[in-house]
Amino acid sequence: MGLFGFDITFLSISAFVSLVATIGIVFMVDCVQPGLMSSRAGTSVFVFIGVFTANLIIEAGRRRLERNRTRQ
Repeated sequence: MGLFGFDITFLSISAFVSLVATIGIVFMVDCVQPGLMSSRAGTSVFVFIGVFTANLIIEAGRRRLERNRTRQ
């Protein structure tokens, strides 16, 4: 696991997946509503933080469900 109790490999894969999803979301928003974003960089950072956080929350929930399933 490591010194701090989290997996660096999982975080790097999750960050890469979040980056790909962010690029897709920003591209689609720019195609659908071209004048909606005033700052593409700021919007990209905001979307990346949201997608990365959602990935971590989903993974924590999945691990909790699997841990409860194996305990019963």
